[in-house]
Amino acid sequence: MGTMDCGKEVMPGSGSHEEKIYVSVRLRPLNTKEILRSDVSDWECINDNTIIYKNANLSASERSMFPTAYTFDRVFRSDCSTRQVYEQAAKNVALSVVSGMNSSVFAYGQTSSGKTYTMTGITEYAIADIYEYMQRHTEREFVLKFSAMEIYNESVRDLLSADCIPLRLLDDPERGTTVEKLTEEILRDWNHVIELLSVCEAQRQIGETSLNETSSRSHQIIRLTIESSLREVFGKDNSSILSATVNFVDLAGSERASQSLSEGTRLKEGCHINRSLLTLGTVIRKLSKGRNGHIPYRDSKLTRILQTSLAGNARTAIICTVSPARSHVEQSRNTLLFASCAKEVTTNAQVNLVISEKALVKHLQRELARLESELRSPQSTLSTSSYPALLREKDLQIEKLEKEVKELIQQRDIAQTQVKDLLHMLGDDGNSMIRVGLGHYPHLRVQKSPEYEIPEQETSIVADPQSLDLDIRSDAHSRTSSDYHFAQVPYFEENFRNISPGLVISSSNFSESDSFQGWEEMEKQSN
Repeated sequence: MGTMDCGKEVMPGSGSHEEKIYVSVRLRPLNTKEILRSDVSDWECINDNTIIYKNANLSASERSMFPTAYTFDRVFRSDCSTRQVYEQAAKNVALSVVSGMNSSVFAYGQTSSGKTYTMTGITEYAIADIYEYMQRHTEREFVLKFSAMEIYNESVRDLLSADCIPLRLLDDPERGTTVEKLTEEILRDWNHVIELLSVCEAQRQIGETSLNETSSRSHQIIRLTIESSLREVFGKDNSSILSATVNFVDLAGSERASQSLSEGTRLKEGCHINRSLLTLGTVIRKLSKGRNGHIPYRDSKLTRILQTSLAGNARTAIICTVSPARSHVEQSRNTLLFASCAKEVTTNAQVNLVISEKALVKHLQRELARLESELRSPQSTLSTSSYPALLREKDLQIEKLEKEVKELIQQRDIAQTQVKDLLHMLGDDGNSMIRVGLGHYPHLRVQKSPEYEIPEQETSIVADPQSLDLDIRSDAHSRTSSDYHFAQVPYFEENFRNISPGLVISSSNFSESDSFQGWEEMEKQSN
């Protein structure tokens, strides 16, 4: 297995996976101490999803306060093996890491309920399956990085380092909460995994209490980061890189000082454990009701580190371990109530894509070349620099058009007024018009002279179409109103002076001013 580029940028890809936290309950059998003090089992798994409290001596008030049946995604009886718990409750979530999704598996329960026993087996089974997956998919190149830490008395310690120096927590905008200077080992093979797990077990803080000889006094988090990419073929660069982390969390057990008989250092450890677990319970309870209010992740180091696992970009499985003994009934009920809230919490895991340093540089080079080509092309220059000039030109055109519209409106109003006046004048002068029929011009109107009247005999002569040779002349330049036609009678040219000069024949479009001009011309010709 080769190494990958150190410089990279992690970003969530497509493939969003929104789901509820997978919650299961493991009921352990009675241990030696419980059998010696003649303790009895009050809890029973009636099927694969339901656990019930079967104490018949429970008072009516207690029955009304607490439910007797609890339902979860999976419930394991006391005779189930750790392998079965892993296969049905943790494997699907833990192996999401090979597909680029973050995942977390952690055990919750009271002291001596079997958390460390369960998580030790699940961690080994999961890493073994990851190695098996790597062997089947030889087309990809994998890098596994191992780190481990514990939270002891609200201090974060590196389990792979001999130094007991507390480590600081840092907030990263992309990766969330990170641990400063945490040792990260690149795994070589399976034997290297077993060696590191043994170091973690030896470094972890444990102590003896009345409930457990090897009670865990700290929260342990084993973190495995997997980076994978397609192997280089024919010199092609790797650009498809997946990076994800799986957390195996073994929480310290909640305990009562009266039961564990803790004092001194053990009492102080128990106080810190209970305080962090109380904060975890508060976070889970608020997350189960939605994310509208404030979620107190920063109230403890544990919830701050597990923030992404509880309600962020990760798939999560919680295994709650329960003691069936009647002496621990209250602690077992609290564990089941915690599990009931946890199964209502929704996470939104996404595939994490990693852009390597080489791919990132090439992408930026292509983008830079594209921008340079746009700047050099005249179209891009025109499109960026001429926008203000084009806008000003359009504004001027709009103003010009508005002025023209106003002028046209004024001209229209003036024309309408003139038409009304002409119509009024025509109405007043209508009695001075007579109709004559001239052959093919039956609709010509004749205006009588204001000074003479056409004799009856003359009118009949003019009206005779057989005796008239009409030469209708129209004005070459049309006036604003209409064309006017004058009738000449060549046969009576010598006697024209005896005919009334007021014979003016006009078309239907009549203009009073033009008729008087025609009358004056006729009068001059007659004279």
